[in-house]
Parts: sequence; structure tokens; C-alpha cells
Amino acid sequence: MTDRAAPPGETFLPWRRAQREVDRLAGEPLIAPGVLRTSGFLRPGLAERVSLWFTATPAAPAGAIRASYRALERETLRLYEIVSSGGLGVRVRYVRDESEPYREAAELVAELRDHASMTLTTVARDEPHPLLGGEEGGVLDQLRVVHDVFGHAALGVGFDLQSEFATWLQCRALFSAEARPAAFCELVGAVTTYVVSGEKPGLRADLPPAELVAACEVDARCAEERS
Repeated sequence: MTDRAAPPGETFLPWRRAQREVDRLAGEPLIAPGVLRTSGFLRPGLAERVSLWFTATPAAPAGAIRASYRALERETLRLYEIVSSGGLGVRVRYVRDESEPYREAAELVAELRDHASMTLTTVARDEPHPLLGGEEGGVLDQLRVVHDVFGHAALGVGFDLQSEFATWLQCRALFSAEARPAAFCELVGAVTTYVVSGEKPGLRADLPPAELVAACEVDARCAEERS
């Protein structure tokens, strides 16, 4: 059985305006969108490690967790303002239906690209996040909108494992060093666990071990060099 990462399983026409905003906002050099769309960056074995960490008991110091999540909240609010009221003007409709609002990622990206609008299943229908709350349109909903717009739509990639990790490799450059560990928990830990297990994990607040992040970073750099 191979432990090589396959390329994203779904790609389609991206939203160029969103990508231009990412280019403008990024705090560090980005991996080229063409590379993210055509290369795999997260090996299956590493995805399992991420899932095992995310489903274990939180181990990071409580003060460090709170500080990183406060930074994530501040920066998410700023990014959401850019998405909704700034250069993109995205209109978000929140729903609480059991079924997903889109049959496939291409529908979400097409609506964003063509109409600057989207539908999001709000976290308000679930148990609240321990630090980010759970109100409709609150910071956790806003983070998911930022992730969808600046990740999935800007790149034109789907919801499979490699597409999700590609969106992280793009979106991580939008967050500071202080906020990035909390962002990793929400956008890599939770999402990878969902894709790997097929079941939506409970919301939690934790910071990833440095060695786990380093392994993900090494895989990303190696894949970029191979492309």
C-alpha cells in the first residue's frame, strides 16, 4: 500500500478575484495555485496522525490555547470583513438543514465565482465550540466562509482530502504565527478527521504538536519541489 499523496480529486474553474485578494493579503510567499491544484501534499499516513491527534485529549497549555484562539478570532473577523464588505462583497445565507446545501464543491465555487453568494450550514445547529462559540454568523461560521472563499473558490478545488489540505496551504499565509496553530486545529485537524473517518468530529480547542506541524510542512515543501 503506497503512502504517497495523490493530487486533488476535484478541480474546476477557480474564482480569480478571490485569488487576487489572497495574493494581496498573504503574509508570506504562496505556493503557486497551479501547483496546489495538481500536486498532493498530505500523505495518508500523515493524515492518520493528524486524525489521531485531533481525537485525543487536548494536551497544549490552556493559556497558549486561549491566546492562539483570541488571535484567530481577531484575524478571522478582519478577513471576513474583506470577504463580505470589502473587495469581494460575498453574501452568505445561513441554513440549519440536515442535508448539505451543495451536492458537490463545484456548485459552491460556481455560485461564488458567478454571483458572489453562498449558502453555509451554520454551526448554530450543533454544540458550541469551547472557545469560538456557536452562534449563527459568529466567528466559527465566518472562519468557514473565509476558508471556502480564499481556499476552495480561489483555487477551484473540491472537498477531498488533498483539496482540503491544499486550501490550508493557501489559507495559512493569511494568519499570523500566533493564530496559525488554532487555525491548524480548525482547518486541518477537524477537516482531516472528518474526511479520514467519514464522521463529523466534535468541536474542540487545541494546538498541534510542533513535530506534527513540522511533518506537514516538510511534506508540503517536498511536494512543491517535485512539482
